[in-house]
Amino acid sequence: MNAPEIALFGEWNTANLGDRMIHRRAAEFFRSCGWRVSSYALSSLVPVAEPGSAREPPPPRGRAAARLPPGLRRALRGVRQEMRMLRLLPALARAQAIAVGGGALLSDVNLHFPQSLAVLTRAARAQGKPMLCLGCSAEGAWSPAGVGIVRRFLGACALIAARDAATARRVAELLGRSVPVFGDFCLRESDFADAGGQRALRPALAVNVSCPPAVAARVQHEYEDALVEMVRFSRAGPAAMHAITVFTTGTAEDAGPARRVAARLASGGADLFLPQSVGELEALLRSATVVVAGRLHAFVLALATRTPAVGFSPAPKLRNFLGSLGLERYGFGPDGGAELARLIGADRSALWNEQRDAIRRAPLWAVRSRIHGLLRSAASAPAAQRGLLLAEAHRALA
Repeated sequence: MNAPEIALFGEWNTANLGDRMIHRRAAEFFRSCGWRVSSYALSSLVPVAEPGSAREPPPPRGRAAARLPPGLRRALRGVRQEMRMLRLLPALARAQAIAVGGGALLSDVNLHFPQSLAVLTRAARAQGKPMLCLGCSAEGAWSPAGVGIVRRFLGACALIAARDAATARRVAELLGRSVPVFGDFCLRESDFADAGGQRALRPALAVNVSCPPAVAARVQHEYEDALVEMVRFSRAGPAAMHAITVFTTGTAEDAGPARRVAARLASGGADLFLPQSVGELEALLRSATVVVAGRLHAFVLALATRTPAVGFSPAPKLRNFLGSLGLERYGFGPDGGAELARLIGADRSALWNEQRDAIRRAPLWAVRSRIHGLLRSAASAPAAQRGLLLAEAHRALA
């Protein structure tokens, strides 16, 4: 029997290395459930090359529409998304299900994602396709228009499991029923199965600098100041770091702050690294003994390479996610620089062991296992029963 096809939507064709890694891991997950995967970019509603292909997806180019007033831009984009979906309908007709995930795809951001979710919801209903929403989060407030679109999209989904507990609570308020936490696709239980400790390395600190949206300039300035002071502190004492690398995870908005922080630390020999591929980022993380992460995927990918990490960000997104893993004590804001520095100076093997053990105990693995079983059963079922199995998936998961 041929494997059924699932249309997988996410932010795959950007320069963000975390999103590229989500694409790779999400495709692996659905394939392991017995599905063939066709990938599409949620923002542009176009097919995207399979993860691991020789050609990395280029970042989207800026357009003149970005200079238009926000209201006019939203209106034009709504029309454009309708036209794009019309072109995509024949490809969607070949799929037996539609999945959205993961990343911050339930966020509003001036209706950027909701407009795509709206046309996707209508297309799925018109074609009778079951929809899934796995590993997604919502960052920031929803506008009145955005909250209605997100509610309709989630209400049409057969199966929902959020990326973090904070998003799960927001979704539960919208739908009037609880939803489980799936975690981030980049996390795999197999990455933490080994009981061994962290490998011994020459002390090296990798510092990920971020500039989250909607963070006030004053808060960003305080964050960068605290980051510089923390790094300077880490160079002192018996556990001093011998190498410092300031880096980003490919997000364009982070490059300027990273350059500023690296320049302030240059006199102490700090290097600046702006990786262009997931492979380059993973190589850096493996070379570090500790990672200070401003972005969620700097933290997640550090752990996946068996490198302990601590979160330090001016926005709550990373700290919300860490709470879902039982790692909330490793997440800090701009006022936590002193405590963060002390944690970095602690025994690094013990730090890794604590984090690995906490992640292994996280409830999300049981949730993910049940979802895997549901999707695998649906994939192996006769075509006439597959849609019914997926349509009832949320009841089976509950």
